Amino acid sequence: MDPDTTKKVSELLNLMEDISSDVDTKSGLAALSERVEVLENRMEELARRFEQLEQLYQEKRMHLRSLKQELRDLFPENPS
Repeated sequence: MDPDTTKKVSELLNLMEDISSDVDTKSGLAALSERVEVLENRMEELARRFEQLEQLYQEKRMHLRSLKQELRDLFPENPS
């Protein structure tokens, strides 16, 4: 092959490698984006579960306070 043709073939091969690299990068970014979305969904679910646990904790705490007060009312410290 003449040098000009060799140069054009080389440039074409380099261009094809660049395109292949871009495609690999785009597919990698798509996979990362999907993974981020999955993680965001899991975080939202964990946040909801945490809020439910926190609410349950507050309800139990109020219930215990109520029971404690009822016991104090049943057994006063200074009976009259």
